[in-house]
Amino acid sequence: MDWWLASFFLGSILSLFLPVVPELFALFLLILLSIALFLYKPLRLSSGLFFGASWMLCNAFNYQSLWQDNDLNSLELATTPQWIQGKVSSLQSSTDPIQLNRDKKSLRFNLNVTHLNSKKLNTIIKIRLSWKKTTLIIQQGQVVKLKVKFKPAHGLANIGGFSYQTWLKSTRIIATGYVINDKDNHILRVKSSIRQQLFNRYKKLLPEHSLSPLLLALGFGSRSGLNQQLWQILQTTGTGHLIAISGLHIGLVATGSYFFIMLLIRLLPLNICNQLRFFQTLNIRYFVIAVSLAVGIIYGYLAGFSLPTIRALLMLSLYWFSRMLNLHLSIKRWLLLTLFLLTIMTPFSLFTASFWLSVYAVTIIFLTLWRFKDMLNKGNAAWCFIKGLFVIQLSLTVMLLPISAVFFQQVSLVALLANLVAVPWMSFVSIPLCLLSVLVMPFSESLSQFLIMCCIESLQTLWHYLSYLSQQTWAVVKLSNMNIQLLVLFGVVSLFSLFFQIPVTTRVFINYQKKELKKLFVVISISVLLFFTLSTNTMNISSANVNKKEGANDTEWQLVVFDVGQGLSVLIQRNSKSILYDTGAAYPSGFTMANAVILPYLQHTGVEQLDKMIISHSDNDHSGGLNEIQESMVINELIYNSEQGEKNAVCLQGKSFIWQNLHFKMLWPKNIVSEENDDSCVLLISDGKHSVLLTGDISKKVEAALLQQYPKLSTDILIVPHHGSKTSSSDLFITKLKPLFAVVSAGYLNRWRMPVTEIVQRYQQHNIELLTTAKSGQIIFNISAQGINEQTYYRDLWPFWFAH
Repeated sequence: MDWWLASFFLGSILSLFLPVVPELFALFLLILLSIALFLYKPLRLSSGLFFGASWMLCNAFNYQSLWQDNDLNSLELATTPQWIQGKVSSLQSSTDPIQLNRDKKSLRFNLNVTHLNSKKLNTIIKIRLSWKKTTLIIQQGQVVKLKVKFKPAHGLANIGGFSYQTWLKSTRIIATGYVINDKDNHILRVKSSIRQQLFNRYKKLLPEHSLSPLLLALGFGSRSGLNQQLWQILQTTGTGHLIAISGLHIGLVATGSYFFIMLLIRLLPLNICNQLRFFQTLNIRYFVIAVSLAVGIIYGYLAGFSLPTIRALLMLSLYWFSRMLNLHLSIKRWLLLTLFLLTIMTPFSLFTASFWLSVYAVTIIFLTLWRFKDMLNKGNAAWCFIKGLFVIQLSLTVMLLPISAVFFQQVSLVALLANLVAVPWMSFVSIPLCLLSVLVMPFSESLSQFLIMCCIESLQTLWHYLSYLSQQTWAVVKLSNMNIQLLVLFGVVSLFSLFFQIPVTTRVFINYQKKELKKLFVVISISVLLFFTLSTNTMNISSANVNKKEGANDTEWQLVVFDVGQGLSVLIQRNSKSILYDTGAAYPSGFTMANAVILPYLQHTGVEQLDKMIISHSDNDHSGGLNEIQESMVINELIYNSEQGEKNAVCLQGKSFIWQNLHFKMLWPKNIVSEENDDSCVLLISDGKHSVLLTGDISKKVEAALLQQYPKLSTDILIVPHHGSKTSSSDLFITKLKPLFAVVSAGYLNRWRMPVTEIVQRYQQHNIELLTTAKSGQIIFNISAQGINEQTYYRDLWPFWFAH
């Protein structure tokens, strides 16, 4: 059974490597094969591999078929506003629309849609909406009717950036959109969920304190109130896991309630217990276990049954039920059953980082306890506890370094010092105080407020220590790609080294009495390494093809067109040097393409400074991220077509420069007149054989002027003017340039419908390969004397079905 469970889990992992989800007929054949293998006894164990893959792919097929199940055309729906009706499913931290509008923030919420244009859907669909200038107070559990515009789930696709589309898929959200203000928008059922009511009531009790948002995170799993400063300290010290409700918190609640109830029962006089029929007929141990599990489930409800809480509750339930039924459940089977049930219940959690962090951390904890059991069991209970805490935390810190390096391109050197204090302090002081303040609130608000103040004081004490650690210059070390790969290798070696016992003598031997336990850890380790392969796939490609070491190949250079939605940002790289052209947009909410896309990529590929940054013109979708990049990186020279720029720092016709043996020639504008589209910096980049033309947002008028002044103008790669607008890309302009590739940087199903069909057809009529960031994601051109090789994110860099 154990190996079947392990093979099922492994089959689920392997299914993630497919580029597309198979059609229904192929899935049917796969299921038949799984059943046939299961019925054939010699190959029964291998059937788990196919059952796991079948289960995962069937769920993927079901997700992709939700539109068809409701007889809906998602692309047609995206073109016009729709009226929808549904139930708000996400907890709302804000109850004041006036304050939201004053702060220029949008209300964001998830909606389980039951009706579309007054027609009931066959299957409920889940969408994520934003609402600017909201007029209604939206709360979890309410039923609303809204006028919206939405489109199929889609996210930016760039190396090093957050995969929003994968996150949407992991939460089964199939569309995103925004609410259109309309007088007929209204709430059909005002009553909110019990969780929302408790949250609102608890929030009113919180004092105006910088650490108050931490209590909302610990009590209700709401982290929306955490500001950048709090996040920075948590990330620097490696303590962010303490405010994400997970196994630690659920375990504390369950075990704490178990011992508390047992203590209450033992404090009851014996004669009273004997007189109560309840105690005579009840198995006290079963009763206490059931109550403690119920308390854990209630806490999971308050946390919104997030994926980490579901994982923790599942592990806890398996453990408690095995105790109640007097079943001997080994660690191996316990973990395998947990992984199996998690895959059944939440299959899409397998492509989330939090799932693998949990699996890896639990594996390390049990492996450490097994490996050092003899040392940890020597001495009195207090000394054993201190040793156990130190050894486990040391193992977690060291073994999680590779994962931290892969996901954040940095490691915290103070994580061990921070967690050795923070984990026990939060576990035995802050978290219990916070949870007690929530539990007593329905009965006594004054007592709840007292516990809240005690909790804040405990957090304040800890925060002074964490702040001190985070301020150290050596607290965090940023890593290059090579260092990350070496660290991953170190983690793998360290993981497998724990399987071996090395005694004082020089003789090395393997403890064969634990073969079965080791097999389990091997399976889990292989699965984690497979996920590492997924996570580092792009890193290896970018190391090999994007961030070339100086002198490695002086003839090759790269053009990187970022996927920044409706905007533009292009990076030119050669010999580990970089020039950035435009920065994408910035939004009133504070979200910028610079922070979401450009800076993560630069950090991921080891770029620490820009030789030049060129801003084509002052439109937000081209210059919005300027300030963020200036604050985050060294920029040797800024060229900006704005009145703010000095004459030696603007792009004007006739200027040119040589950089890394590439010739940069500024073709337009003659003068900066109004800082609008036709003042865009038109830049021709050439290595003598191949060339690239960056055009900004120029119109047909400027295109004609360029052809008149440069009659021999041609290029191999053209960044299509103005995102494929009908005001640009004249037929004569395309005919004269004769590019091999034309790239449109535009948002997915954007409201301007760029690139317009007429322009797309015009490029196709000239047999030009037209690429769009909306369909291809990030596009990388590797240019050398041998030719031009293009790579796209979806096709070459991250070609897996769950990312599309």
